[in-house]
Amino acid sequence: MFAVEVIPEVFAQIQALHPRRFRQIALRIFALQMNPRPPDSVLIDLDTSSVRIGPYSITYKINDSEQRVRVFLLEETEEA
Repeated sequence: MFAVEVIPEVFAQIQALHPRRFRQIALRIFALQMNPRPPDSVLIDLDTSSVRIGPYSITYKINDSEQRVRVFLLEETEEA
């Protein structure tokens, strides 16, 4: 299992969301503990990936040697 770290800026963003959206994003981040490379993730570069949850994109770095995921960006995107 991977340890998940959310930088303070992203944590503050998540806390400010509507409770329903907060729950969806929090669950998605926690799911990265078990599988940091889910089938719907997008590889940005060798150690950086992104997943979508509704109108939001969660971007994170994966450190396999330390078994750590670091969420460093939450941004609102246009829904497809």
